[in-house]
Amino acid sequence: MNKIKQRLEPALRPVEKPPTPGEVLEQVSRHGVLRGPVDWVFPGWMLYVEYAVQKIAETFPLSEEERRQLLDFRDTMTRLLREAWTQTKEKLTALYKAVAEGTYRVEGNKLYAPGRDVDRCKRGLRSTYYDPRRKRLGAFSRPAEASA
Repeated sequence: MNKIKQRLEPALRPVEKPPTPGEVLEQVSRHGVLRGPVDWVFPGWMLYVEYAVQKIAETFPLSEEERRQLLDFRDTMTRLLREAWTQTKEKLTALYKAVAEGTYRVEGNKLYAPGRDVDRCKRGLRSTYYDPRRKRLGAFSRPAEASA
């Protein structure tokens, strides 16, 4: 399945430079998502959360309790994004290794790697993302473009 390998390679490629706030804001405002390697997308979302929290704190008069809750939200989102980053990279690396070694199998619309199965949609591999319009982390599957 060369097509699967071609879809995984851009998501796992090394990052030349970390995302900048300007790059992140441009992609988010234009597309609502971040596209690129896993090691660029997750730090980008962490930058975006930090930016949004800072703008909220600057724009609205907040009580001490509201400020504390906002900072707790930022810290929780950053922790969840770090965990999702680690898990996503591990799964994609395991899938890539299985595809490269030919030890995977496809049944219907599911791709299985040794010791771990990962559901895949009929439309192809999916990327991990957070949709800020839905305001929750439960929306973690979206059809991927050329890269995850």
